[in-house]
Amino acid sequence: MLYIIVYVDNNNMSGAKKEIILVVDDAPVNVTLLKRILENAGYGVLMAGDGRQAVEITIESDPDMVLMDIDMPLLDGYSACRQLKENDKTSAIPVIFISALDSEEDKVQAFRSGGVDYISKPFYMDEVLARVKIHLTIRDLNKQLEDTNRILETRLEELTHSQEQLRDKESKLTAFVSALPNLSFVYDEDGRYLEILANETSLLLYRPEDMKGRLIDELMPMLEAKKMMDAIHQAITTGQTQVIEYKIPVLSGGEHWFEGRIAPMGQAQAGEKNKVVFIATEITERIKLYQEVQNLACQDPLTSCFNRRHFMNLASQELVRATRYGKHLSMLMLDIDHFKVFNDTYGHPAGDRLLCELVRLCQSRLRGSDVLGRYGGEEFIFLLPEINGEQAIKAGDRLRVEIAKLAFETSSGQQSVTVSIGAASNEQEGGQTPDLETLIRRADQALYAAKTGGRNCVRLWTPGMDEQERK
Repeated sequence: MLYIIVYVDNNNMSGAKKEIILVVDDAPVNVTLLKRILENAGYGVLMAGDGRQAVEITIESDPDMVLMDIDMPLLDGYSACRQLKENDKTSAIPVIFISALDSEEDKVQAFRSGGVDYISKPFYMDEVLARVKIHLTIRDLNKQLEDTNRILETRLEELTHSQEQLRDKESKLTAFVSALPNLSFVYDEDGRYLEILANETSLLLYRPEDMKGRLIDELMPMLEAKKMMDAIHQAITTGQTQVIEYKIPVLSGGEHWFEGRIAPMGQAQAGEKNKVVFIATEITERIKLYQEVQNLACQDPLTSCFNRRHFMNLASQELVRATRYGKHLSMLMLDIDHFKVFNDTYGHPAGDRLLCELVRLCQSRLRGSDVLGRYGGEEFIFLLPEINGEQAIKAGDRLRVEIAKLAFETSSGQQSVTVSIGAASNEQEGGQTPDLETLIRRADQALYAAKTGGRNCVRLWTPGMDEQERK
C-alpha cells in the first residue's frame, strides 16, 4: 500500500490544524492535478489509486474529506463510499464524487451511496475548491451542532447558555444556506415550512409569509407533495441526502422544474421534531433541452412524424404484444404516386410542403393507438394494432380517398396527388406468425403490386406476390 501525505502549506502559516483531503482516482494525471490545486489552497493531501486502497487509507488516517472517482479497478467509487458510510469510524467523512459519468442515473446512485456532492469531469479548479470549502464548512457546522447537543444532554444546569450556542450555530447554518444561489427551506419531519430563504421569490409557489408555518400537503400539488414528503422521511430515517425532481406552478407564472436535495439537520433532542434542509435548484431549461433531444431522436426532422428507427422499435414491441395475446396487427406502406415528377415540376420546397401536409392529414385520421413513421423519401409506414387484413384495406382506402381530395399550393396553382398503398397483417400463413421483417416485406410487396396495378389503389398481400417479380 503506497500513499503520500503532503504538508507543504503556502496559505496557512498560523499553525492551525491543516485539513487533509484524500484524492482517489486511478488516473495519475487527475490525482496530480487535484493534488496541486488542493495544496495551493492550503490543504494537506492523501492519494489512492483505487477504491479498496481508499477505504484502507481513510480508516487508518481519518482525512477530513474524500474526493472519489467512480470507475476504478478492484473496488468502484460507489462501493467504496458505501463501505465508508457503513463504518462508524468513517461514516461522517464527506465524500464528493468527481467523475466523467454524467447521467442522471449515475448522479442519483452517487448520492444514494452516501456522497454529499457530484462534480462532473472535466472539472474547473474554482468549482472544486468552492465545493470542498462548502462541504467542509457544513461538516464543521454539523460537528458543532453535535457537540452542542452533547453539552445539552450532560449539563442541564447550563441550559440557557447552551441554547444560545445552539441558536448561534443554527444562524450560521441559515446564513450559509441563504448565500447559496438556490431556493432553501427548512422543514420539520411533518413537512412544515420553518424557514424560507429565497433570493428570487418569483420561483416560489406562494409568498414566503403565506408559506411559513404551513404544511407541504396544504400547499403543494398532491403528487409532488407525496414525493417531497417521502424524500424528507427517507433523509431522516437513513441520514443520507436525498435527490428528487419535481414540477410546480410558481408566482412568476407557468410550471417550473426543480431539483431538490434534502439533507437531515442532525438528531433531534427529546421532545423535538427532526428537521431537514431542502435546497431547490431551478432546472426547467435543462428538462426542456432533454425533452427536445429526446424528440429529435425519435422524430423525422421534416414532417415531425416518427423516424424509421423509432417506428421500428415501437412496431417490434407492438408485434410482441399482439403475438403474445393473439391480437390482430396490420401494417400499411404508402407511397406518393409520381412524387419525383411533382418535385421536378414544382421544386423541392413544394415537395417538402406536400410531405408535411400529407402527414398532418394522416395523423388527423389515425386512432390514438396507431403509429405513423417515415420509412424513406416519399414512403410512409403505418402500424394498426388490433386490425386484421380486411379492416386494413378499408382503412388504407379511406386514407387514399382523403389524400386525393387535398389541394396543394404550388407555383402553378393548386395541385393534387394520389397514393398507392400496400397492406399486410400478422394473420398466420402456413401456421406461422410473421416476424416484423416479414411483415414489412409483405407490405412492401403489396405496395409494389398496387403501383404496378395502375397506382391510386390499395392492395393486400397474398402468398402469390413475389418480391422477385420487381424489375
